[in-house]
Amino acid sequence: MRRFVFLLGALLIFSATAGGVIIEKIVAVVNGEPITLTELQERAIFIKNATGKDLPLKEVLRQVILEELQLQEAKKLGLDVDPDVVNSYIENFKKENGMTDEDFKKFLEERGITEKAYREEIRRKILINKLMNYEIKLRVAVPEEEVREYYEKHKEEFRLPEGAEVWMIFIPREEGKELAENIYAKILAGESFEELARRYSKGPHAEDGGRLGIVKKGDLVKEIDEFVFNTDKPLGFIERPEGYYIVKVKRYKERYIPFEQVKDKIKAKLLQEKFEKRYKSWLNELFEKATIKILM
Repeated sequence: MRRFVFLLGALLIFSATAGGVIIEKIVAVVNGEPITLTELQERAIFIKNATGKDLPLKEVLRQVILEELQLQEAKKLGLDVDPDVVNSYIENFKKENGMTDEDFKKFLEERGITEKAYREEIRRKILINKLMNYEIKLRVAVPEEEVREYYEKHKEEFRLPEGAEVWMIFIPREEGKELAENIYAKILAGESFEELARRYSKGPHAEDGGRLGIVKKGDLVKEIDEFVFNTDKPLGFIERPEGYYIVKVKRYKERYIPFEQVKDKIKAKLLQEKFEKRYKSWLNELFEKATIKILM
């Protein structure tokens, strides 16, 4: 059973430095390892910068304790972070944000963070991530039959409405009906709609072979919309005041996105759910078997 002790008052750490003695107030002890008020305040600053929330120190302390438990577990497993990895992280951060060394220093000062605290924060995050990979991610798997089962049970998530894929060649009235009819005849004779669209169409999608994409009823002007959704013809010739439209249609009834197209997305979702469940359970186990003394 977890041993969780609240004490009144506070312990102090006295540490000698070149300039004298620094007195550190201890706010908690986790399995014999002290957490100081300075560490707690630094973590509160990081959380505020990351989330914009000014959390009560007791809430911050809980997060610090959970992190400390994980760091202790990483130490037991012999996991560590090479200082060069932290250096590389910081250099990449400066590069991505176009920062000089002076800019980076100013960035930390504006947020009330020392470089030492920042480096420790990065080291801690990288180490906890390594631990999670070791303890959780590498031990979580989702077999394909589970992915398939999710797809079948949640098929409504992957339903597509009725629609049509449309290609169009537009010939302005001033270029003549005869040209439009000749193009239409060539398509009926088997020539490529897309190639003729690229060559003759004055529509906005000529370079794409006249492809408008998937449309829904009501997306197009009345005459074209009626041809697309009120007939079953795959090819049509439509005259309007501004010119002539040759329309090719591939119609879709209400349907579902094929399993192969969504299986990776489903697998990622299920993996994340399993990871979060296992991580929460594992963290609770660490918490329950720990000896924790709260001194604030």
